[in-house]
Amino acid sequence: MSKKSAGSDVEASTSNSSSALYDTTSKGHHRRTSSLWVPPTRPIFSSPTQVFKEKAENGGRILKSHPVTRWLFPSQPILPQQRLVVPNNQKEPPPRYEQPNRKYCGNRISTTKYSVLTFIPKNLFEQLHRAANLYFIFIVILNMIIGAFGKYISVMPIAFVLGITAIKDAFEDYRRYKSDQKINHSTCRVWDASQQRYRKLEWQNILVGDFVHLSHDEIIPADILLLRSSDVNGVCYVETCNLDGESNLKQRQAIRAMGKYHNSNVPLEYSPSEFNYRIACEQPTTDVYKFEGRLEAMEGGPPLAREFTILAKENVLLRGCVVKNTDFVEGIVLYAGKDTKAMLNNSGPRYKRSSLEKMTNIDILWSVCTLLALCVIGAVLSGVWLRNYSTPYIVPFLVFIPPNSTYHNNNDSQYKYSPSYESWFSFWSYIIVLQVMIPISLYVSIEFIKIFQVWFMSQDRNMYYDKVDKRLQCRALNITEELGQIQYVMSDKTGTLTENQMVFRRCSVNGNDYGGRPVLDSVDSSLELVASNLRSNQPTEKKLQMAALAEAAANTGRLRPSRDPALESQLASSVLKQGADIDDPVFAFFLTMSICNTVVVNAKPHEDLMDPDGDIVNSRFAVDDEVLSPKREGSSDSVTGKKFLSEVEEESLSSNASTPVIAEEKTAEDGFEEIELIEFPEVKTEETQPSYKEIELIEKKDEDKEGSNNYNGERKEGKGFGILNRPSILSVPFAKLKGIKSPFRRSVDKRSSSSDVNVPPLHSFYDSESPDELALVEAAREYGVRLLKRRFDDVIVYLRHSTRSVKYKVLHTLPFDADRKRMSVIIRETTGKKRIIVLTKGADATILPVLSHEFCSSTRGEEVIFKSQEHLTQYAKEGLRTLCLSMKVWTEEEYLEWKEKHEEAELDMVDKETLVAESVLRAEQDLELLGVTAIEDRLQDGVPECIHSLREAGIRVWVLTGDKIETAVNIAYSSRLFSPSMDLLNIGANGVRSVSDLLSEHLKRIARAQEISADAVDSFGLVLNAATMNYCLDPHNIERFVKLLRGCRSVLCCRATPLQKAQLVNLAKNHLKGKVLAIGDGANDVSMIQGADVGVGLSGQEGMQAVMSSDFAMARFRFLSSLLLVHGHWNYYRLAQTILYFFYKNAMLVFVIFWYQIFNGFSAQVPIDPVYLMVYNLIFTSVPPLLFGCLDQDASAELLLDCPKLYAQGRLGKRYRWYSFWINMLDAIWQSLVVYFICYFTYHGSNVDMWTFGHLLVTQLIIVNTFHLALFVQYWTWPMFWSMFLSVLLFFICALLYNGFVTANWTWTNVKDPPSMVSLKSFSSLEFWMALAISVILCLTPRYVITAIVNTVCPSTTLRTRLGAEDGIKKTESRFTSCAVGCLSAPFKCARICCKKKKPTVHIEEMH
Repeated sequence: MSKKSAGSDVEASTSNSSSALYDTTSKGHHRRTSSLWVPPTRPIFSSPTQVFKEKAENGGRILKSHPVTRWLFPSQPILPQQRLVVPNNQKEPPPRYEQPNRKYCGNRISTTKYSVLTFIPKNLFEQLHRAANLYFIFIVILNMIIGAFGKYISVMPIAFVLGITAIKDAFEDYRRYKSDQKINHSTCRVWDASQQRYRKLEWQNILVGDFVHLSHDEIIPADILLLRSSDVNGVCYVETCNLDGESNLKQRQAIRAMGKYHNSNVPLEYSPSEFNYRIACEQPTTDVYKFEGRLEAMEGGPPLAREFTILAKENVLLRGCVVKNTDFVEGIVLYAGKDTKAMLNNSGPRYKRSSLEKMTNIDILWSVCTLLALCVIGAVLSGVWLRNYSTPYIVPFLVFIPPNSTYHNNNDSQYKYSPSYESWFSFWSYIIVLQVMIPISLYVSIEFIKIFQVWFMSQDRNMYYDKVDKRLQCRALNITEELGQIQYVMSDKTGTLTENQMVFRRCSVNGNDYGGRPVLDSVDSSLELVASNLRSNQPTEKKLQMAALAEAAANTGRLRPSRDPALESQLASSVLKQGADIDDPVFAFFLTMSICNTVVVNAKPHEDLMDPDGDIVNSRFAVDDEVLSPKREGSSDSVTGKKFLSEVEEESLSSNASTPVIAEEKTAEDGFEEIELIEFPEVKTEETQPSYKEIELIEKKDEDKEGSNNYNGERKEGKGFGILNRPSILSVPFAKLKGIKSPFRRSVDKRSSSSDVNVPPLHSFYDSESPDELALVEAAREYGVRLLKRRFDDVIVYLRHSTRSVKYKVLHTLPFDADRKRMSVIIRETTGKKRIIVLTKGADATILPVLSHEFCSSTRGEEVIFKSQEHLTQYAKEGLRTLCLSMKVWTEEEYLEWKEKHEEAELDMVDKETLVAESVLRAEQDLELLGVTAIEDRLQDGVPECIHSLREAGIRVWVLTGDKIETAVNIAYSSRLFSPSMDLLNIGANGVRSVSDLLSEHLKRIARAQEISADAVDSFGLVLNAATMNYCLDPHNIERFVKLLRGCRSVLCCRATPLQKAQLVNLAKNHLKGKVLAIGDGANDVSMIQGADVGVGLSGQEGMQAVMSSDFAMARFRFLSSLLLVHGHWNYYRLAQTILYFFYKNAMLVFVIFWYQIFNGFSAQVPIDPVYLMVYNLIFTSVPPLLFGCLDQDASAELLLDCPKLYAQGRLGKRYRWYSFWINMLDAIWQSLVVYFICYFTYHGSNVDMWTFGHLLVTQLIIVNTFHLALFVQYWTWPMFWSMFLSVLLFFICALLYNGFVTANWTWTNVKDPPSMVSLKSFSSLEFWMALAISVILCLTPRYVITAIVNTVCPSTTLRTRLGAEDGIKKTESRFTSCAVGCLSAPFKCARICCKKKKPTVHIEEMH
């Protein structure tokens, strides 16, 4: 930015700051008041009349527009209202609480679900939507009526569950609150009309009608109307990736009414106080691609022409987008807060149900059926038992009283002998007593386990990407176990498997193939040397600005394109002989690469001279006028001290050179091209051996000595001066330039005396809408055709070899669209013949058909087309992205004829889009092919290894891409989606009949292969052209198509649209009946991600839309192996085992109570103290299962990654089958029988009381449950061990304390004869401890024996791997852990393998 332009920007930003423009000691004249601006709020003691009026108006407006009101009063249709925005720029502004736009929503956002007042009622209301919670509340109410337990005791379980869930919901909502606070307290610069300047203000205080000032890379705080831009044409660019996921920059234009402030000839000074219009716009909508509005002149304001009143979506900057390629923009707020399109489109994480959860719900229904069956059996047998007594009134343990008895005169039904009534009463009593059959604690435990699993996944260092400081993010807490059951992975290619950082690698020009190796990327270090030298060697303000510019250029982080010396020599020869002659195909090729795009050029990084506080500061970079203007040799600040010396060297020497005759290439040891030298024989130099000990700028006269050297310090005899082919940033490090004296000085003198030579900027900073365009422009610059400047109607190209700048007038830009898949620019030469030229680039399928017949039929044209098609196929096989470049020359008459029709199409009000499209197609006809470019989009690190691991795990990987078949197939091989031994099947026919025949042929081929080998299914890969998708999904073909998909190991779908990606996901879910994971990084992957069972979004180059729509978000594709094979495996294993354990534990308690009913007449009496019964699941047996679900591992992470086949147990659902529930029920029945009857026979024949009997029962249950869980544990940790030990210890301590203070008057539990001193009596009895030990042994013996036999005879893959019996894998666990698990799981085998003093290496052959 020049001083003049900088000054104009400053004057436009504030009216009183010119005096402090470049003051380095003071930031501005408003420094005293430049802190955070807090607008005045409404006075506390103000009159409430206005508030009531506003509320009434808003309420009436909402009520009138409500759908119910419109349905009740159809005769009064509500017309769509417009929003009228009045600017907040009055000279004497009213308080902000009295602003004219205060009726509109403020900019404060809130995504929380609750407030302090609404949390309890709203959270309870949400929790009551769960059937399980309603069931247990019904049990509490029923117990209040019947009185089976203490009224307060029965409330404890449901109160605990509701309380814990409420705490979890409160914590999650608090996290949302903190995120909202962070956003609301962000700051930006807002116009303060009272001080006539911009001031820093928090986002939450912004109102509709405020004027906002935003800088480059600043996030837009609200939906604003663009009024002004630092660009002279009023243009700015925004990155909308946070809104729609697209990384391509969108161009936005200031409104036409503000064009007088963007006049490049006579720009007017601008201040927001001069904006005297109001905006009428539509009400807030969710459509981000639509906006309608108009400007209206305010009373007393200037009139406005009709064409200046129209507002479109191109004039609006949306909240959440980022300002790009612009120093600053200014606009007025139209929508704020929840009315912005970003907030209206913001939907929270979606709820998905995993298959494990669905199976759990089915088993809960079976538990309900079991509960009802036990209640019915108990109720019926209760009536049968009572009917066995002929004289029930004389039975001493029955409480029935004869109706005519004088003992009880009232006719209370509970004392009447009625077996039917007793059965009905017993049924509801059993519902209360056996309620624990439904595991209420299971829901809470699963939620906590999943929260901990998500936390452990986010903390995994193997899924942390340090370059962007991003960890795994989980947006769906309820499907963590689904990661362990994935059968199909659907992946995008560009940006997901690849880096999406395009680098130019090869090209075909005029039918000849050119390609070079990547140049050694040492530019950044050289630039850092430049900056360091400028700062250390007598730094001045200008030198510091130059150093900052060099550092900014060094931090671009771009990969360098490849360069071919032969092609560069041809280009240099053409430029030196013919100049900028478009008739030369080589020059035309590079000119098309350079200007047929929408790349924005900047001479320095974007910089806003207004700081965040609204004060004006000095520029950090060199000003354009001073940098660009060449100075004489005697100047104190010579241009050589400001320029990158190599570029000056190349430009000055090439101006005196003629056609280069030889290209010399030096190669570094690592194979990268480090130095490329072009020889120019007409330039004579003397030999001087340089010195490399110092870094010197060539600015002093006393250093003028004759000499030259090349980059390596080698002497050149009889040859021209060597040119180091570096990018235009810097070619030669300053440390190796000492000794270049006279030739360089002479070239500078020639330059200074030449009137037609303009010194280019130090470095051109490019901003592009597309990474492909940026790669082509950088490649053209590398070869010497540098895009120097782009304005609205012209473009300047700098030719390095001739040191001349060439200007072209841009007549039209025909942008790229998805239908044409081409882009064109129409330019006019400003010198010479002044011809009109059409330059076009696009895909080969769209360029080749529009080539002219004359060119195609000529000898040269036929050869160029044939060779180019060969090169296209070759590049595609190498996995490169290809584009074709073409051109044509128009006569003046042809152009004027086309222009007249094109303008008529643009002005058409009826069918404008169709007519414009037809006009563009007419312009892009009869072209001549210039060549083909090949751009590399490299695979991400670890992608081939990750895909190979997924395929080894049995997961079918499908890649869905929009690339052509050749490119996609090559990427598939390099990413190991396809293996060299795989037989590829191709579906590319057209028509239902053709596709049907092709499907039948492929199925026969697979069937023949399966007859030979059962593993033949793994040897086939399918290449599917998305154009045939509709034929494959035809009802006549879909069955065979699904069968073919099932028979192929990998699938590659090319030219796929977002809709077709979603169709393939649904096909795999509904027809192949598999669990699908979809992974992508762009907006075109959203439909696929949302339709899959698990959606994973990559936070890559294409924005955040995929992340916002996903269930899990991560930074790199390679993390998918750890996510699935490790954490997915663990999550599924842990939750499956935990759920089965909860069913077993609760069922065992219920069956023990039911066996007791046999010996007490099925009276629904419970021998266990109600306190123990209620806290049994909540305290004594809750922590160990929780830790088991969070920490247990059946295999280590290293083992799971080394042996992907271990993933099969989750993929095939082996841990939780439909019969797993019933096996656990049988085990629970056996153990309950052992527990009850050991207790029964222990006290048989004694006069022990009921509470002592029940105390032994509950102690047995807790001990047996704990040891039962210990059999499940595969990975012993100290938390796991201490949780079990302390749970048992806690029970004994609580029993002693509880029975110690319970007295005969204890009424809280509503039981007769309270259990006083029962625990102390039981613990002092030997028979108690003997019964306890015997019951544990007998309960666990069947499970242990069966498990040991199965693991010995037919061990699982996981167990074999852990024992070291597969592939000689070394175990990573400690000897104690591995030996303990091995001995418990397979004692016979472990005795041979694990428990020997010297463990031998065991191979697969030893197991046979």
